[in-house]
Amino acid sequence: MSRIAFVSVLSSVLMAGTLSAQEEGPLVTSPSAMATSDSFTEIAMRGLANAYEAEADVEAAEVQREPGVLKRPGLELELPALLAPSPNVPVPAPVQQTANPRPSLGATVIQNCEGLGLGTPGYTITGAPPDTVLGVSPTQIVQWVNSHIAVYDKSCNPLLPAPGFIRGNKIWETLPAGSLCRDFNRGDPMVQYDRYADRWILGQFAFNASFTSNAYCIAVSTTSNATGTYSLYEYSFGNGLPDYPKLGVWWDAYYVTFNMFTTGSSFGGGRACAYDRAAMIAGAAASSICFNSLDRFSFMPADAEGSLPPAPGTPNFHISWNWAFLAAPPYTMQLTKFVPDFVTPASSTFGDGQGGGSFSFVPFPLDGGTIASCGDTSGACLPQPGTTQRLDTLSDRHMFRLAYRNFGTFDSLVVTQTVDPAGAQLGGVRWWEIRNPNANAPIVYQNSTYAPADGLNRWMSSGATDKRGNFAIGYSAGSAAVPAGIRIAGRLRTEPRNILRGEQTLMAGAGSQLTSLARWGDYSAMQIDPADDCTFWYTTEYLAANGTFNWHTRMAGFKFPNCQ
Repeated sequence: MSRIAFVSVLSSVLMAGTLSAQEEGPLVTSPSAMATSDSFTEIAMRGLANAYEAEADVEAAEVQREPGVLKRPGLELELPALLAPSPNVPVPAPVQQTANPRPSLGATVIQNCEGLGLGTPGYTITGAPPDTVLGVSPTQIVQWVNSHIAVYDKSCNPLLPAPGFIRGNKIWETLPAGSLCRDFNRGDPMVQYDRYADRWILGQFAFNASFTSNAYCIAVSTTSNATGTYSLYEYSFGNGLPDYPKLGVWWDAYYVTFNMFTTGSSFGGGRACAYDRAAMIAGAAASSICFNSLDRFSFMPADAEGSLPPAPGTPNFHISWNWAFLAAPPYTMQLTKFVPDFVTPASSTFGDGQGGGSFSFVPFPLDGGTIASCGDTSGACLPQPGTTQRLDTLSDRHMFRLAYRNFGTFDSLVVTQTVDPAGAQLGGVRWWEIRNPNANAPIVYQNSTYAPADGLNRWMSSGATDKRGNFAIGYSAGSAAVPAGIRIAGRLRTEPRNILRGEQTLMAGAGSQLTSLARWGDYSAMQIDPADDCTFWYTTEYLAANGTFNWHTRMAGFKFPNCQ
């Protein structure tokens, strides 16, 4: 939900493989509370109070956690130049795409409808931004904004009784009295559909007003029906706030990463956690195994898509980069492999997978021109029409998701991020495809920045790949003359590397965000429909008029004609 102050200056970064107070793990936790939920349908039928209760605490908490910028000018830490035995992965110089050789994207839009927000009848907005996310099953869509969750069919018809949505924390209301997940609706939601087990996975964090008691809340459906019942779990984090959670589905665990903050303020490290998937699917007590490092920030776990799951034994891949801890480029992208052992947790590993020890990583040295947006400050710099209020890009981290696909003969990861392109723009969408990530020498197959020379800034992106290998990204696009709208771009697998087709507008923006509100969401979400493994579903926000607490969201499904 937030970009939080980095209030403690690290004195040094230790060499990989050496555990210290800055590097902890494996940390093993059992759920502090468990229950089975009532069905979403029952929850919704209990009355409008479930949907319309006051919830100012959600956004008040966000403001408290945003006093400054993570990266401090002049902060420069000494990183290890080489983490043997992992060699540096060769990274070709990034392509900057400033023109569209194929003006038409050529995608067929199957559905383009309003999601939760002012476009939903009876919906009242009490905070901003929405932090929009969705998941897709063969028959249903679940969309969650910070405070409310809804279930739809593929024609965008709501499947819950009127008003068609419920408050997020109502999912956990059968937990014992006093449970944080039951009592607080804090947001930063995550939604995933585990197509390999036909289960929905939902998550959000919870904390009291002083941040002295914090928890993460997970719900796993008992069937493939999102409107049914869920196995509920609450995991205590003590006085550590598990901020900015990101969730990935894998063959052995559900992986969630956090940016930790002690009592909501002091940076407590990047944390990567694995939750026992088999136990959660069975509704049994599920332990978590975590690794925490003050030297790392904003891990992103791999999230499997496609009909072929990761081969058993494949580690979950986590990606990060060291922008937060260096004063100047060049930077390094970091690939870490997580192997939890729920039988013998002490045997769990989080490293380069090549014998480099705990917290080692496979390094991808980045071109010196790879910098965060806003002149490498990752601040609020994107202009809007008719106002001096500028928007934040969150370019200090990779964007949700790190999408993994097993093609049988090879596997790949795709991920996006906002960077400063060369030229007048302050935000361009950088995208990578990394093939054979578990090899001793992964291949950077594609490495490009999409920044057409039209004066528009592009940010808050999310990407995915269909079963044919076609790639698509969704994002926000706007400038001082053009209100931020929703656009998509992509490429066919048979086309030249690093080049996207012309973009397509899903929804034109018609307003600017005002009144000292820089945040334009924390993430958007692109998912692949398991019904055909071809249809991309994308959700993010837009404004229909100038204002502050007046956001809309959109849900759109589209696919390329060569994928059936």
